[in-house]
Amino acid sequence: MAADLQPLAPQRRADEVFERLRSRILSGAIQPGEQLPTERELAEALGVNRSSVREAVKHLEFLELVEVVHGQGTFVRELGESSALQLVETLLRDPRTVTRDLMTQILAFRRHTTLHVVELAARNHTAEHLERARALMEHEADKGSAPQAALEIDIAMNALLGEASGNLLYQIVTNLFTKLLRRLGPIYYNEERDHARSYETHRRLLAALELSDADAACAIVGEVLDYSEAKILEAMSRLEAEGAIGPAAGEAR
Repeated sequence: MAADLQPLAPQRRADEVFERLRSRILSGAIQPGEQLPTERELAEALGVNRSSVREAVKHLEFLELVEVVHGQGTFVRELGESSALQLVETLLRDPRTVTRDLMTQILAFRRHTTLHVVELAARNHTAEHLERARALMEHEADKGSAPQAALEIDIAMNALLGEASGNLLYQIVTNLFTKLLRRLGPIYYNEERDHARSYETHRRLLAALELSDADAACAIVGEVLDYSEAKILEAMSRLEAEGAIGPAAGEAR
Protein backbone atom coordinates (compact mmCIF):
# COMPACT_ATOMS: atom_id res chain seq x y z
CA MET A 1 0.00 0.00 0.00
CA ALA A 2 2.80 2.45 0.93
CA ALA A 3 4.50 1.85 -2.44
CA ASP A 4 1.45 3.36 -4.20
CA LEU A 5 1.93 6.74 -2.53
CA GLN A 6 4.00 9.48 -4.20
CA PRO A 7 6.36 11.87 -2.34
CA LEU A 8 4.96 15.24 -1.32
CA ALA A 9 6.28 18.76 -1.78
CA PRO A 10 7.80 20.28 1.38
CA GLN A 11 5.02 22.84 2.08
CA ARG A 12 1.97 22.06 4.21
CA ARG A 13 3.23 18.55 4.75
CA ALA A 14 1.00 17.48 7.63
CA ASP A 15 -2.11 18.87 5.87
CA GLU A 16 -1.19 17.16 2.61
CA VAL A 17 -0.53 13.84 4.36
CA PHE A 18 -3.96 14.14 5.96
CA GLU A 19 -5.63 15.01 2.64
CA ARG A 20 -3.91 12.13 0.85
CA LEU A 21 -4.90 9.55 3.46
CA ARG A 22 -8.40 11.00 3.91
CA SER A 23 -9.02 10.81 0.19
CA ARG A 24 -7.93 7.18 0.01
CA ILE A 25 -10.09 6.24 2.99
CA LEU A 26 -13.23 8.03 1.80
CA SER A 27 -12.87 6.79 -1.78
CA GLY A 28 -12.59 3.20 -0.55
CA ALA A 29 -9.00 2.72 -1.73
CA ILE A 30 -8.29 1.80 1.89
CA GLN A 31 -11.14 -0.29 3.22
CA PRO A 32 -12.64 -0.30 6.74
CA GLY A 33 -10.70 -2.69 8.94
CA GLU A 34 -7.47 -2.29 6.96
CA GLN A 35 -4.36 -1.26 8.81
CA LEU A 36 -2.50 1.83 7.66
CA PRO A 37 1.23 1.52 6.93
CA THR A 38 3.43 2.31 9.90
CA GLU A 39 4.45 5.87 10.69
CA ARG A 40 7.92 5.16 9.33
CA GLU A 41 6.59 3.58 6.12
CA LEU A 42 4.23 6.50 5.44
CA ALA A 43 6.97 9.05 6.12
CA GLU A 44 9.33 7.33 3.68
CA ALA A 45 6.67 6.85 0.98
CA LEU A 46 5.47 10.47 1.13
CA GLY A 47 8.88 12.04 1.63
CA VAL A 48 7.96 13.76 4.90
CA ASN A 49 9.12 13.52 8.49
CA ARG A 50 7.37 11.30 11.00
CA SER A 51 5.95 14.25 12.96
CA SER A 52 3.93 15.27 9.85
CA VAL A 53 2.52 11.76 9.61
CA ARG A 54 1.75 11.73 13.33
CA GLU A 55 -0.16 15.03 13.10
CA ALA A 56 -2.11 13.84 10.06
CA VAL A 57 -3.13 10.62 11.80
CA LYS A 58 -4.32 12.62 14.81
CA HIS A 59 -6.57 14.62 12.46
CA LEU A 60 -7.95 11.40 10.98
CA GLU A 61 -8.52 10.10 14.50
CA PHE A 62 -10.36 13.32 15.44
CA LEU A 63 -12.76 12.75 12.52
CA GLU A 64 -13.11 9.14 13.74
CA LEU A 65 -11.94 7.82 10.38
CA VAL A 66 -9.24 5.70 12.01
CA GLU A 67 -8.66 4.02 15.36
CA VAL A 68 -5.20 3.89 16.88
CA VAL A 69 -4.76 0.63 18.81
CA HIS A 70 -1.78 0.79 21.14
CA GLY A 71 0.80 -1.81 20.29
CA GLN A 72 -1.03 -2.95 17.14
CA GLY A 73 -1.31 -0.03 14.71
CA THR A 74 -3.83 2.33 13.09
CA PHE A 75 -6.96 0.85 11.54
CA VAL A 76 -9.58 2.38 9.24
CA ARG A 77 -13.08 2.64 10.71
CA GLU A 78 -16.49 2.38 9.06
CA LEU A 79 -17.78 5.83 8.03
CA GLY A 80 -21.05 5.15 9.81
CA GLU A 81 -19.19 4.90 13.13
CA SER A 82 -18.09 8.54 13.05
CA SER A 83 -19.94 11.16 15.08
CA ALA A 84 -17.99 14.09 13.60
CA LEU A 85 -20.24 16.56 11.78
CA GLN A 86 -17.18 17.88 9.95
CA LEU A 87 -17.10 14.60 8.05
CA VAL A 88 -20.09 15.70 5.95
CA GLU A 89 -18.16 18.70 4.65
CA THR A 90 -15.06 16.55 4.24
CA LEU A 91 -16.96 14.09 2.04
CA LEU A 92 -17.85 16.94 -0.32
CA ARG A 93 -14.27 18.15 -0.77
CA ASP A 94 -13.09 15.26 -2.92
CA PRO A 95 -14.79 14.72 -6.31
CA ARG A 96 -14.21 10.97 -5.92
CA THR A 97 -16.45 10.75 -2.86
CA VAL A 98 -19.21 13.03 -4.20
CA THR A 99 -21.99 11.06 -5.87
CA ARG A 100 -25.64 11.69 -6.62
CA ASP A 101 -26.56 9.02 -4.06
CA LEU A 102 -24.52 10.71 -1.32
CA MET A 103 -26.02 14.08 -2.18
CA THR A 104 -29.53 12.59 -2.06
CA GLN A 105 -28.84 11.38 1.48
CA ILE A 106 -27.38 14.73 2.56
CA LEU A 107 -30.33 16.65 1.10
CA ALA A 108 -32.82 14.33 2.84
CA PHE A 109 -31.09 14.99 6.15
CA ARG A 110 -30.97 18.72 5.42
CA ARG A 111 -34.73 18.76 4.67
CA HIS A 112 -35.67 16.96 7.87
CA THR A 113 -33.41 19.16 10.00
CA THR A 114 -34.23 22.46 8.29
CA LEU A 115 -37.99 22.00 8.61
CA HIS A 116 -37.64 21.36 12.33
CA VAL A 117 -35.37 24.40 12.69
CA VAL A 118 -38.01 26.54 10.94
CA GLU A 119 -40.74 25.13 13.18
CA LEU A 120 -38.72 26.04 16.28
CA ALA A 121 -37.81 29.46 14.86
CA ALA A 122 -41.50 30.26 14.28
CA ARG A 123 -42.19 29.53 17.93
CA ASN A 124 -39.03 30.79 19.64
CA HIS A 125 -37.96 33.88 17.68
CA THR A 126 -37.55 37.23 19.36
CA ALA A 127 -38.45 40.72 18.20
CA GLU A 128 -34.75 41.26 17.46
CA HIS A 129 -34.73 38.25 15.12
CA LEU A 130 -37.69 39.69 13.22
CA GLU A 131 -36.00 43.08 12.92
CA ARG A 132 -32.92 41.44 11.43
CA ALA A 133 -35.09 39.45 9.02
CA ARG A 134 -36.81 42.65 7.87
CA ALA A 135 -33.42 44.27 7.31
CA LEU A 136 -32.40 41.30 5.15
CA MET A 137 -35.61 41.71 3.16
CA GLU A 138 -34.79 45.37 2.54
CA HIS A 139 -31.31 44.38 1.41
CA GLU A 140 -32.75 41.71 -0.89
CA ALA A 141 -35.18 44.18 -2.46
CA ASP A 142 -32.25 46.48 -3.21
CA LYS A 143 -29.42 44.08 -4.10
CA GLY A 144 -30.91 40.59 -4.33
CA SER A 145 -31.01 40.42 -8.11
CA ALA A 146 -27.21 39.91 -8.19
CA PRO A 147 -26.39 36.18 -7.80
CA GLN A 148 -23.61 36.62 -5.23
CA ALA A 149 -25.69 39.02 -3.16
CA ALA A 150 -28.63 36.59 -3.29
CA LEU A 151 -26.39 33.78 -2.03
CA GLU A 152 -25.15 35.89 0.88
CA ILE A 153 -28.70 36.95 1.78
CA ASP A 154 -29.90 33.33 1.83
CA ILE A 155 -26.91 32.32 3.93
CA ALA A 156 -27.67 35.10 6.41
CA MET A 157 -31.33 34.08 6.51
CA ASN A 158 -30.43 30.44 7.16
CA ALA A 159 -28.09 31.46 9.98
CA LEU A 160 -30.80 33.69 11.46
CA LEU A 161 -33.32 30.82 11.45
CA GLY A 162 -30.80 28.55 13.16
CA GLU A 163 -30.21 31.15 15.86
CA ALA A 164 -33.95 31.81 16.26
CA SER A 165 -34.57 28.10 16.87
CA GLY A 166 -33.19 28.62 20.36
CA ASN A 167 -31.31 25.32 20.19
CA LEU A 168 -27.51 25.44 20.01
CA LEU A 169 -27.17 22.03 18.35
CA TYR A 170 -29.64 22.90 15.61
CA GLN A 171 -27.77 26.17 15.14
CA ILE A 172 -24.50 24.25 14.68
CA VAL A 173 -26.09 21.87 12.16
CA THR A 174 -27.56 24.86 10.32
CA ASN A 175 -24.03 26.28 10.08
CA LEU A 176 -22.95 23.02 8.47
CA PHE A 177 -25.67 23.36 5.86
CA THR A 178 -24.57 26.96 5.31
CA LYS A 179 -21.18 25.60 4.23
CA LEU A 180 -22.99 23.21 1.90
CA LEU A 181 -24.95 26.14 0.46
CA ARG A 182 -21.73 28.06 -0.21
CA ARG A 183 -20.23 25.07 -2.00
CA LEU A 184 -23.30 24.31 -4.13
CA GLY A 185 -24.66 27.84 -4.50
CA PRO A 186 -23.36 28.47 -8.04
CA ILE A 187 -25.63 25.67 -9.28
CA TYR A 188 -28.72 27.84 -8.84
CA TYR A 189 -27.43 31.26 -7.78
CA ASN A 190 -26.84 32.52 -11.30
CA GLU A 191 -28.30 34.94 -13.83
CA GLU A 192 -31.20 32.56 -14.51
CA ARG A 193 -32.40 32.76 -10.92
CA ASP A 194 -35.86 34.29 -10.50
CA HIS A 195 -35.22 37.19 -8.12
CA ALA A 196 -38.89 38.17 -7.88
CA ARG A 197 -39.86 34.61 -6.95
CA SER A 198 -37.18 34.44 -4.28
CA TYR A 199 -38.12 37.78 -2.78
CA GLU A 200 -41.81 36.84 -2.65
CA THR A 201 -40.91 33.53 -0.95
CA HIS A 202 -38.90 35.35 1.72
CA ARG A 203 -41.71 37.89 2.18
CA ARG A 204 -44.19 35.07 2.81
CA LEU A 205 -41.78 33.37 5.20
CA LEU A 206 -41.29 36.56 7.20
CA ALA A 207 -45.07 37.02 7.41
CA ALA A 208 -45.46 33.48 8.74
CA LEU A 209 -42.73 34.06 11.33
CA GLU A 210 -44.35 37.32 12.44
CA LEU A 211 -47.57 35.36 13.06
CA SER A 212 -45.64 32.51 14.73
CA ASP A 213 -47.34 30.23 12.19
CA ALA A 214 -45.03 27.19 12.19
CA ASP A 215 -47.12 25.21 9.70
CA ALA A 216 -47.12 27.99 7.12
CA ALA A 217 -43.39 28.68 7.61
CA CYS A 218 -42.55 25.00 7.12
CA ALA A 219 -44.73 24.79 4.00
CA ILE A 220 -42.94 27.80 2.48
CA VAL A 221 -39.47 26.46 3.27
CA GLY A 222 -40.56 23.09 1.89
CA GLU A 223 -41.19 24.79 -1.46
CA VAL A 224 -37.69 26.30 -1.36
CA LEU A 225 -36.16 22.91 -0.59
CA ASP A 226 -38.10 21.29 -3.45
CA TYR A 227 -36.60 23.81 -5.86
CA SER A 228 -33.01 23.66 -4.62
CA GLU A 229 -32.97 19.86 -4.31
CA ALA A 230 -34.18 19.42 -7.88
CA LYS A 231 -31.50 21.80 -9.19
CA ILE A 232 -28.71 20.19 -7.15
CA LEU A 233 -29.60 16.61 -8.07
CA GLU A 234 -29.96 17.55 -11.73
CA ALA A 235 -26.43 18.97 -11.62
CA MET A 236 -25.12 15.92 -9.74
CA SER A 237 -26.52 13.59 -12.39
CA ARG A 238 -24.85 15.60 -15.14
CA LEU A 239 -21.49 15.80 -13.39
CA GLU A 240 -21.53 12.10 -12.54
CA ALA A 241 -22.30 11.21 -16.16
CA GLU A 242 -19.39 13.41 -17.28
CA GLY A 243 -17.02 11.72 -14.84
CA ALA A 244 -16.40 14.98 -12.97
CA ILE A 245 -17.51 13.42 -9.68
CA GLY A 246 -17.59 9.86 -8.36
CA PRO A 247 -14.87 7.19 -8.58
CA ALA A 248 -14.13 8.05 -12.21
CA ALA A 249 -13.01 11.51 -11.14
CA GLY A 250 -10.34 9.96 -8.99
CA GLU A 251 -9.03 7.92 -11.88
CA ALA A 252 -8.76 11.03 -14.04
CA ARG A 253 -6.58 12.89 -11.56
